[in-house]
Amino acid sequence: MGRALQPRPAHWPADALPVEAVSLKALRDVRTSLRSSREALVHVDHGAGPRGAGTKGFQGASRPRVVGDVAATALTSERDAEALVRMLRSLQPSGSVLELGTSLGVMTAHLLRTGWSVETWEGCPNTLAVAREGWGKLGIAHALDAKLGTFSTLMAASEASTWDVAYLDGLHEGQATLDILAWLAPRVRIGVVVDDIAWTADMHRAWRRAQALPEWRVSVSWRGRGVLLKAPGMARQQVRLA
Repeated sequence: MGRALQPRPAHWPADALPVEAVSLKALRDVRTSLRSSREALVHVDHGAGPRGAGTKGFQGASRPRVVGDVAATALTSERDAEALVRMLRSLQPSGSVLELGTSLGVMTAHLLRTGWSVETWEGCPNTLAVAREGWGKLGIAHALDAKLGTFSTLMAASEASTWDVAYLDGLHEGQATLDILAWLAPRVRIGVVVDDIAWTADMHRAWRRAQALPEWRVSVSWRGRGVLLKAPGMARQQVRLA
């Protein structure tokens, strides 16, 4: 995993290289289009709102935004997205991943490069519409299982579902994150990737609590993200990667 997350190709394990389900060139074109878009987007926010805004008054609020402004703050960089793809492939060559927080759908498209099946959840219908437009340009809309709804609604409808890995990039609230991790624990076979563990002091405290939970034997901190692994054959440990 550590080698797969390194930026230099010389470090990458051969069996962790992404599959070409989506071309990086086409993804770059979509990124450029999103960043330059001045299209109005009425964003329904079910989470903590913009970074630094706190949580009060944002849950369920509709806020007018511009797609390009959302892209400027929400898109995971290509470097980090591809590193996460290699990380998942380093765990096993195929599997299933649940993405909680579709946003503009770029990370979703990267996840398809794992060669795994991808299910993605988004709470804002207007944001999901923009994501679907991008997937249409990439020709991958048919390959994704995209669901619209709040996390709580979709969790209630997915009680019997299981995945290999979950990628949590939504809400950004400490207690909400811990509640989702508790729900995911019996439903993921390998582990969970938690984005933005340093988003706020509240999120960092939640991450520290998550590291101590008995369900996860190994935790890895990497570039503002956390990975929780069940790793039944390993001793309990906390790892920090540059």
